Amino acid sequence: MFEPGFDQAAGLRAEPSVAGPVLMPVASPAQPERGYEWLCTLASSLSAEGRTVAIVDGTANESRSNDQGLMRALQDPSIANLERPVDEAADWLVLPGAAGLQALLETARTAGASSAIARLLAPFAAGVVVLLFAPAHALASLLQDLNARTLVPVVEQPQASIDAYGAVKLLAAADVLPVLAPLAASQAAASALQTVVHNVIDTAERHLHLALDCWPAHSWALRVQESAIPRPARAYPAHGVHGVFAPAAAPSLWS
Repeated sequence: MFEPGFDQAAGLRAEPSVAGPVLMPVASPAQPERGYEWLCTLASSLSAEGRTVAIVDGTANESRSNDQGLMRALQDPSIANLERPVDEAADWLVLPGAAGLQALLETARTAGASSAIARLLAPFAAGVVVLLFAPAHALASLLQDLNARTLVPVVEQPQASIDAYGAVKLLAAADVLPVLAPLAASQAAASALQTVVHNVIDTAERHLHLALDCWPAHSWALRVQESAIPRPARAYPAHGVHGVFAPAAAPSLWS
């Protein structure tokens, strides 16, 4: 069931070819709050590997009084090298980004997906892994034709299979590569969630002729680093050298 989806160059792609930030899109569940524990698990696994993580929450509205929102970062060129949260007690930088996401979708429509990704990553420091948590339909429009991997959380909720399959269908139609990423809250729930995953994989194969990858939680950190979208090279030069992360690349387990 766990299709690797990696070729023999995957290990080389894990090496940071540029020092810039990278993007991993995450499709939010129909009830986004159900995905927050999942999102924290992913961020924690990346942090444990020494990566700096920033979360852009495309399901949360920016407040007019909140200077930390994505829209403000997109509009103000003086905002650069975003990396750490202002609150030192927080584990990661989290930016509300519903309005900013709409601006990026307009950029994608008028100038293409690469320009939108470059604009999104421009405010972030080198080496940051940006997790864009947003509805599947928005990610499908933002990333159309990029052939980029996008994580589809599979979480415990009454309509988990319908939710996950709906996200897969939207992403695949836009030539985005959906990847199932299940996370059970307990060992007792793991079997039921595994049944959901099998159902989604089987349905996608029958109706979409799509062979889905499925990443177990213990593999997320390495696979995200191998598959994240780098900042396009032609636009938005790097903001200084603050926060540069240049680890030795770990050998790929799936090459």
